[in-house]
Amino acid sequence: MVANLLAGVNVNEGQPVTIKQIAERTEAKLSGENSTIITDVTHDSRKAQAGSLFAAVRGALFDAHKFVPQVMSQGAAGVISELPVPADFSGTWLQVADIRRAMALASADVQHHPSRELNLVGITGTNGKTTTAYLVASIPEEAGEPVAMTGTVEYRLGKQRIKADRTTPEAPDMQRLLRQAVEAGCRTAVMECSSQAMDFHRCDELDYAVAVFSNLTRDHLDYHKTMENYWYAKQRLFDGRLGSKPKTSVINVDDSYGIELADKLEKEGMRVVRYAVNADADITAREAEFSLNG
Repeated sequence: MVANLLAGVNVNEGQPVTIKQIAERTEAKLSGENSTIITDVTHDSRKAQAGSLFAAVRGALFDAHKFVPQVMSQGAAGVISELPVPADFSGTWLQVADIRRAMALASADVQHHPSRELNLVGITGTNGKTTTAYLVASIPEEAGEPVAMTGTVEYRLGKQRIKADRTTPEAPDMQRLLRQAVEAGCRTAVMECSSQAMDFHRCDELDYAVAVFSNLTRDHLDYHKTMENYWYAKQRLFDGRLGSKPKTSVINVDDSYGIELADKLEKEGMRVVRYAVNADADITAREAEFSLNG
């Protein structure tokens, strides 16, 4: 099901993107043919096909470079990698400084930046991302509108429900899903933005209409090591390091980190909506009641 939804199909109707344009965009060293049209970017060797640019990512447990012969035999248009072109490689090769950042840039261009055609809501925080995502998605759904959503439990494209293999899809999958959302008539997309996903550039090159901060507590320090690193990663959604700043930031100011973030963004002239249960805020909860009905 995930493979069907995130299949390597380019469904946009924009102008074709060439290898040369991707090389310029990613500041890559290009070896080989430069006029080939790229119709998809993928890091999954199983999805590589004619027109695909294969992103050879080296992870902690595997090295995708071993699949280069396979993807080229499947008709891939070229390879993008942090490594220099091998001496025995005769195809098109792009060498970049940061493969994950390059994946985000290339896939956004190939899919013609679908987030610009959507009201994209990004949600980050230690707790509450999934609940918030479902609540936000339910609003347009109640009005009869199809919604796209990615999160810990599932991915959605209108009425399609697909079990999630990770909270935030890799950049090529995210861009492809959003393009499919536009073509399916969605006007709203909601995504959970984990701190690790933002570190890995999965949320880059997306234009967020709204960014939400729920809270920050001690967690995920096996990856981030310190709270300072964790906090720095969370702020990516708001400070422009992903490529652009959100039009509106919605921030929990019952949380001390939220207060710091809201103050900082307001000083920078950004539109901020503060919410809280206990503190003074733009939106507050009063006489809250909890039941099985919500």
